[in-house]
Amino acid sequence: MYMQTLDLHGTHIHEAWKKVAKFINECYYNNYTHCRIICGQGAIKTEIEHWLVLNDKVREFWLERTQGSYKVKFIKRKNT
Repeated sequence: MYMQTLDLHGTHIHEAWKKVAKFINECYYNNYTHCRIICGQGAIKTEIEHWLVLNDKVREFWLERTQGSYKVKFIKRKNT
Protein backbone atom coordinates (compact mmCIF):
# COMPACT_ATOMS: atom_id res chain seq x y z
CA MET A 1 0.00 0.00 0.00
CA TYR A 2 1.33 3.42 -0.96
CA MET A 3 1.57 5.86 1.93
CA GLN A 4 2.57 9.52 1.92
CA THR A 5 5.90 10.02 3.70
CA LEU A 6 7.68 13.09 5.03
CA ASP A 7 11.40 12.79 5.77
CA LEU A 8 12.69 15.44 8.17
CA HIS A 9 16.35 14.44 8.20
CA GLY A 10 18.55 17.53 7.97
CA THR A 11 15.68 19.91 8.75
CA HIS A 12 16.00 22.57 11.45
CA ILE A 13 13.49 22.00 14.27
CA HIS A 14 11.55 25.23 13.64
CA GLU A 15 11.24 24.48 9.94
CA ALA A 16 10.26 20.87 10.74
CA TRP A 17 7.27 22.05 12.79
CA LYS A 18 5.96 24.01 9.80
CA LYS A 19 6.59 21.13 7.40
CA VAL A 20 4.75 18.66 9.65
CA ALA A 21 1.68 20.92 9.94
CA LYS A 22 1.57 21.53 6.18
CA PHE A 23 2.13 17.83 5.39
CA ILE A 24 -0.66 16.70 7.73
CA ASN A 25 -3.07 19.22 6.18
CA GLU A 26 -2.19 18.11 2.65
CA CYS A 27 -2.64 14.42 3.48
CA TYR A 28 -5.89 15.03 5.34
CA TYR A 29 -7.46 17.12 2.59
CA ASN A 30 -6.31 14.66 -0.07
CA ASN A 31 -8.26 11.94 1.79
CA TYR A 32 -5.33 9.85 3.04
CA THR A 33 -6.12 7.89 6.17
CA HIS A 34 -2.49 7.42 7.26
CA CYS A 35 0.93 8.90 6.69
CA ARG A 36 4.49 8.31 7.84
CA ILE A 37 6.80 10.95 9.28
CA ILE A 38 10.49 10.11 9.48
CA CYS A 39 12.17 12.22 12.11
CA GLY A 40 15.31 10.35 13.07
CA GLN A 41 16.37 10.22 16.69
CA GLY A 42 17.51 13.80 17.31
CA ALA A 43 15.87 16.98 18.53
CA ILE A 44 12.80 16.64 16.30
CA LYS A 45 11.93 13.30 17.88
CA THR A 46 11.76 14.94 21.30
CA GLU A 47 9.15 17.43 20.01
CA ILE A 48 7.14 15.65 17.34
CA GLU A 49 4.75 13.86 19.72
CA HIS A 50 3.67 17.25 21.13
CA TRP A 51 3.04 18.53 17.61
CA LEU A 52 0.95 15.47 16.75
CA VAL A 53 -1.10 15.63 19.98
CA LEU A 54 -1.95 19.27 19.33
CA ASN A 55 -2.98 18.74 15.70
CA ASP A 56 -6.78 18.48 15.39
CA LYS A 57 -6.58 16.23 12.32
CA VAL A 58 -4.54 13.49 14.02
CA ARG A 59 -6.52 10.66 15.57
CA GLU A 60 -3.60 8.58 16.78
CA PHE A 61 0.06 7.95 16.11
CA TRP A 62 2.67 5.41 17.06
CA LEU A 63 6.40 5.03 16.90
CA GLU A 64 7.41 2.43 14.34
CA ARG A 65 9.96 -0.31 14.92
CA THR A 66 12.75 1.80 13.48
CA GLN A 67 12.38 4.19 16.46
CA GLY A 68 12.95 7.07 14.07
CA SER A 69 9.58 7.30 12.35
CA TYR A 70 5.94 7.67 13.29
CA LYS A 71 2.87 6.34 11.59
CA VAL A 72 -0.02 8.80 11.87
CA LYS A 73 -3.74 8.04 11.53
CA PHE A 74 -6.12 10.89 10.74
CA ILE A 75 -9.61 11.55 12.05
CA LYS A 76 -12.34 10.66 9.60
CA ARG A 77 -13.06 13.55 7.30
CA LYS A 78 -16.64 14.70 6.96
CA ASN A 79 -17.68 14.97 3.34
CA THR A 80 -19.58 18.18 2.72
